[in-house]
Amino acid sequence: MKRFLLAALCASFSSHSYLAPHVIATEQEATKPLSASTAAKRFLSSLDPTQKSLANLNFEDEKRLEWHFIPMETRKGLPLRDMTEPQIKAALDLLKSVTSPVGFKRATDIMSYEGILLELEGPTSVGRRDFKKYYFTIYGEPNDATKWGLSIEGHHISLNFTFDHGVIVDSTPQLFASNPALLGKAFTPPSITRLGETNSFPAGNRLIASEEDAGIALLNSLNDAQQSKAVFNETCPEDILWAGEPQPKPIPYVGISAKELDAHQKSLLRKTVEAFLSCQIPEVAQERLNAIAAANDETIHFGWAGSKTNQGARYFRIQGPTFIAEFCNFQADAAGKKANHVHCVWRDLTGDFNMPLLK
Repeated sequence: MKRFLLAALCASFSSHSYLAPHVIATEQEATKPLSASTAAKRFLSSLDPTQKSLANLNFEDEKRLEWHFIPMETRKGLPLRDMTEPQIKAALDLLKSVTSPVGFKRATDIMSYEGILLELEGPTSVGRRDFKKYYFTIYGEPNDATKWGLSIEGHHISLNFTFDHGVIVDSTPQLFASNPALLGKAFTPPSITRLGETNSFPAGNRLIASEEDAGIALLNSLNDAQQSKAVFNETCPEDILWAGEPQPKPIPYVGISAKELDAHQKSLLRKTVEAFLSCQIPEVAQERLNAIAAANDETIHFGWAGSKTNQGARYFRIQGPTFIAEFCNFQADAAGKKANHVHCVWRDLTGDFNMPLLK
């Protein structure tokens, strides 16, 4: 079983590792939300029996391993649109308990973007584009004495957590996406955190910017010889790997190895990794860094495909023995503009959902 044993791991690492463990500080340390188990209990206690039958499944239910981020008619779990306002607040408190402030804002902003898509696509998308069409599912009994799970999912969000005795033992798949990736004009879609009010997104807004900006900075820091290694394909793939599949698969490294980078470039690689971690609570982000360092961070590879700028279809991935992180901007947006639709994912190469990899 995988456990986030920080102290034991920290003792074994070299202090020279550029991804050596360190304290990841966030605003969340000053204003900690409810624990996940407390928030989950409060959410479940707010539901009537019919709602609870949808929101609370057995831990061993095969639906726990089902995930996807595409628009779907229905999903496992209980959607926000079938909750009362107090129940929505309890659901959002649960989301807040398992994400950093950055992650919570990103997730709720993605929900608001459904209002933008509805405006762009028109009345035929009513029902399909709904800022409350996000589903919450708890697997097992949430407490600090047993195993239980949580998924929060809808269009362009899939967050999955497995707990064991009060500890998050896996937090993948982690998927955030955005359409449009870059807003061509300002929008004021509905807010899920302030029901009855709107969010204001200016022209040029990008919900998923930190990962891309860090990746491009790293690419631009490479000399010609290094770039020739990093760019593994001139054509951008059409999407991330294994979308909707319960587990990632063994796959060869592509791109340039961290051991071929200088100190400054390694610091940019670290910033790119941390950008993917910024949506997780500090304990989870730290555990991921610990696991990377323990598995030899010099083996990490950075690979790029497609356009080398923030224009045109582009893709990059960072891969080590324990993880793979991908950024893909290939698809067109709702208005038909090419390469303006981002998918961004982190997978656990030792097995998502705290499950062993499929043979």
